[in-house]
Amino acid sequence: MKYIKGFDGLRAISILFVLLTHLGIFDLVQDIPFLKDNFNLYSGGTGVMIFFTISGFLITSLLIREKSSNGTINLKKFFIRRFLRLLPPLLLFYGAMLVLMIFGLLPPTYVALLISFFYLYNFVPFSHYVSELGHTWSLAVEEQFYFFWPFVIKGLKNIKGSIIVALLIIISCIAWNFVSSTPFMMHGKMTTLPNCFFVGRWFIPACLPIMIGSLTSMILFSNLEYVQNKFSNNYYILVLSVLFFFAQLYIPNLPYDLISVLQPIGITLFLVWIYFNQDTFIVNVLEFKPVAFIGKISYGIYVYQGLFLRTGPGGDLA
Repeated sequence: MKYIKGFDGLRAISILFVLLTHLGIFDLVQDIPFLKDNFNLYSGGTGVMIFFTISGFLITSLLIREKSSNGTINLKKFFIRRFLRLLPPLLLFYGAMLVLMIFGLLPPTYVALLISFFYLYNFVPFSHYVSELGHTWSLAVEEQFYFFWPFVIKGLKNIKGSIIVALLIIISCIAWNFVSSTPFMMHGKMTTLPNCFFVGRWFIPACLPIMIGSLTSMILFSNLEYVQNKFSNNYYILVLSVLFFFAQLYIPNLPYDLISVLQPIGITLFLVWIYFNQDTFIVNVLEFKPVAFIGKISYGIYVYQGLFLRTGPGGDLA
């Protein structure tokens, strides 16, 4: 199907999580233990995770369909479509950032602007971090995914090879969380990478939800009829997706590294359920016109809200 009902509604929820976080909602829930302790269920990071999972699922689905129909993938057209969709709002945003820096309304950190412009802000060191550019780390992760994943799908002969690659990347993301804090010597002092970088935003491990969405898409299209029979009108799958997403509420002391795996699995199960149950009440709620509209423009909202971090913690605009 060209348009999957319900996905825009999920994007609207995602951007709401991001905006609430950047507006400082965490400070407002400090006196409510339940909301404070479970902030990651509705945080901006969770919103980005939902975006990532949807992106991995949709992009992989498009690539698989094209390869299945044409026997190959037109990479030139793929990148033209991506750039036409993503670049115009970004160019306007970077232009505004440059003007603000020139007129002294933001620190003149032109190196940071260049790092962000070339989709590398997920690797930015603390020394070049500007909060108004901070959100572009997720755009960098997505673009890095676009730069390599189509070549994988196109280059490997069958979908099983792509599934293996996705699994290896997922394993690498999980493993990285255990080794990223290993101390090392720098300038005669012991330090760790998290003291210098936002290591959780590096492509590995940040692409984990993208790859989980991609893996789900490949499993779906490798045996479409079987998956459809299992998911159509099956509300047990819906319950299972909720259990995965909210696992921390009923499993005490659940490690965050495990939560970061379970949540995108819950989301991706929900995506597949939506895909095969387009005429349900839940999907119709997500397709409520104002909600769906916000989802359609969520990318633009996400890009430009960086300019207004002065309304929340961390902004340099006065």
